[in-house]
Amino acid sequence: EEERLAEGAKIAEEKAAAEEERQRLEEERLAEEAKIAEEEAAAETERQRLEEERLAEEARLAEEEALADAERQRLEEERLAEGAKIAEEKAAAEEERQRLE
Repeated sequence: EEERLAEGAKIAEEKAAAEEERQRLEEERLAEEAKIAEEEAAAETERQRLEEERLAEEARLAEEEALADAERQRLEEERLAEGAKIAEEKAAAEEERQRLE
């Protein structure tokens, strides 16, 4: 009877130890899954931050390009107006020269 009871106690102890080990492994697995999920979330956040940064840089460059184009156009119009003014002055001077002749 003592042998049977000792064997039963031994089996119960082994079952309890096995259950503890199963729970420990389950907790480890869940902790690892949580860690992986956290790392994936951090990577996604970083990816989004970099994408927003890239888009902001593209927008800034497009704005700079538009400003540069507007400045080039303004300078071209200024140059053409100056050329027209010079041509007008030359024509007026030529008319004055012919009138004086």
